[in-house]
Amino acid sequence: MNAINFLNNHPVFRYETFKEFMQRQGTTREASVRRLLNYYHRTGKIARVRRLLYVVTPETQRDQWHDPYLIASQATQEAILAYHTALEIHGLAYSTFEELTYLTNLPSHGFIFENQHYRPICQSKILIKKNQILHGIETLQRGNIAIRVTSLERTLVDVLDRPDLSGGWEEVMRSLDHLVTFDIQKIIDYVLLLNKAGLISKVGYFLEQLPKHLAVDTKYIDILLPRIPKQPYYMDASQKTKSKNRYIAKWKLIVSEYIADRKWEEPHADI
Repeated sequence: MNAINFLNNHPVFRYETFKEFMQRQGTTREASVRRLLNYYHRTGKIARVRRLLYVVTPETQRDQWHDPYLIASQATQEAILAYHTALEIHGLAYSTFEELTYLTNLPSHGFIFENQHYRPICQSKILIKKNQILHGIETLQRGNIAIRVTSLERTLVDVLDRPDLSGGWEEVMRSLDHLVTFDIQKIIDYVLLLNKAGLISKVGYFLEQLPKHLAVDTKYIDILLPRIPKQPYYMDASQKTKSKNRYIAKWKLIVSEYIADRKWEEPHADI
């Protein structure tokens, strides 16, 4: 397989991947690898997205499009699609965003390519400390490229933890309305691994709001209840003084009435 074959099978690729491929072909000098990449860039075969990240230029004007999910998945060597972007990959997102979010182990700068924003988020310190950053991570094939994304169950917990990275509460709730199945044990395992009392409370409250066909066994609720906050906890701290709230005593959770009553579903008065 020559370099052209590589490019035909890797519409998005990192320098490290191309270098490893060329080394397997017998080109061991890094200067030679760089010269070849520079040649393809100069002749328009590839375009540079950011340092070490490239896309292959489509053959025809009709195909002038680069898959933003592939770009996000290759943004860093360890990139994992997460939060609202993971909702999109799993087919749950209510809306499609012009910002894609990926997890990274080290601090990284966001970037813009073809009017699409790419936002890096550092991995959870808790998961790093516990050496569990790959907990709940799936590898999926998108074309010829393997991409990593948070699992459905981890995504569910993550968006409840960080709705600010997921479009806000309305977008989160509307998206999770699309759930048709999930593994409740995986949700419980992950939220307990994070061991954040407020998040445990939010997840427990959410599970109890599910429709009957998705109802979970009470034994899972009983696992969560001893781990909720000892003091009342705001589901959305930004709403402390902005809206009326409702106290859910079972979960020690203070929930905005806008969220509790799903007021975005109310019909307009003039309809």
